[in-house]
Amino acid sequence: MKKTLIFISLIVTMTWQCGGTEITENNFSDIIDMENPPKIEFDEKNYNFGSVIEGTEVTHRFTFTNVGKGTLLISAVNGDCNCTVPKSWTKEQIKPGEKGFVDVIFDTKGKVGENIKNITITANTKPTNTTVQMIGNVIGPK
Repeated sequence: MKKTLIFISLIVTMTWQCGGTEITENNFSDIIDMENPPKIEFDEKNYNFGSVIEGTEVTHRFTFTNVGKGTLLISAVNGDCNCTVPKSWTKEQIKPGEKGFVDVIFDTKGKVGENIKNITITANTKPTNTTVQMIGNVIGPK
């Protein structure tokens, strides 16, 4: 019983000292050490896949480096339509100087013509959102 009371006291004290803030997808970008913020820098922000035949799935890995002073954490990656889908991304904390990635698939079915597809990466950076693009031409019947 005594151990349980000590454990509960410890939890209450830690919650009070931390302000009771639970880190969630909605608030994590507000929890940034402003003196040592993370900064995301992509090796390339625009990937030109050239010309492909309609129905082809174009995949690409966008790589980046945390060039800031704080630890980087990505909370979400979203395409601008159902045809552009983030497949996977670095979900662990990315320390300063470390690299990460975002893998994206663009389904060209029904997308004949010039295409510019935006992928938005939400992270604990300022600004919170960074956008990369897949650009190219889809060839098919008109």
